[in-house]
Amino acid sequence: MAYTVKQLAVMSGVTVRTLHFYDETALLRPAYIKANGYRIYEEPQLLMLQQILFYRELGLELKRVKEILSQPKFEKVAALKSHRQVLEKNATRTRTLIETIDKTISHLKGQKKMTSKEMFVGFSIGAGKDRFNDGFNRHGTTIDCKVSGKDTGGAMCVLEVNNTGWPRHVNRDQDEWIYVVDGEVELEIAKKRVHLGSRESMFIPRNVEHAWAGPAKILNTYQPAGKVEEFFQALAKFKDLPTREQAIEKSYTAKQIDGLKRVFEAHGMTVTGPPLDVDSNAK
Repeated sequence: MAYTVKQLAVMSGVTVRTLHFYDETALLRPAYIKANGYRIYEEPQLLMLQQILFYRELGLELKRVKEILSQPKFEKVAALKSHRQVLEKNATRTRTLIETIDKTISHLKGQKKMTSKEMFVGFSIGAGKDRFNDGFNRHGTTIDCKVSGKDTGGAMCVLEVNNTGWPRHVNRDQDEWIYVVDGEVELEIAKKRVHLGSRESMFIPRNVEHAWAGPAKILNTYQPAGKVEEFFQALAKFKDLPTREQAIEKSYTAKQIDGLKRVFEAHGMTVTGPPLDVDSNAK
């Protein structure tokens, strides 16, 4: 069945102006345009608009949505399954928070007393847990989101990172701060080496080349949050992710390193060199 832009706007809740904008930016083209200039949409366009709305609901910027939808290997069913998983996780947390609200109301009305611990169910994040139960765990490195950009309106995010080492890179749009909770970290910032021990920290301004590594537990803060959380989600799905040892020894394939660079670029960062060889530095 075919729909005019006005009919699609009424059905989807998206304004006619927005649909025109999607067409002008090549995000969503109509199936065809009639001789009288009317945009006509059919089922494939409706399904694509649905995808756009799902991605927007999940907080992605239009530029990123367009990048995803334009990928040659984009598959609607796989994307829908991914949307479902994310929404189920969000729904679980929402139900928990609603239960906390109901218990608090009953407590304030004197109907049923709640414990102090119950007041914060749904807010606290346990040790070794991720904010959305979707942490990164590859090659001995774990990364758990503790404060999400979704919690701060995009102002910042905080990650707990264990045992890692990243290639030298530049954050184009974000300032970064690392705090060593436990262990030791070697950091190189603007070509200068710094050693950080437990309870020491370092601020890394945006657009400054840096790399850090070490067997340590670190709190890693980004301001603004940007696409950092999406970055680690993408890395978790990256099948050819080179290990730190491969990167240092340059034993990776061209496909691996090119893929890694693309993941960095797509999330606001530029790879500028290999990770730190901490062991060699210590000898």
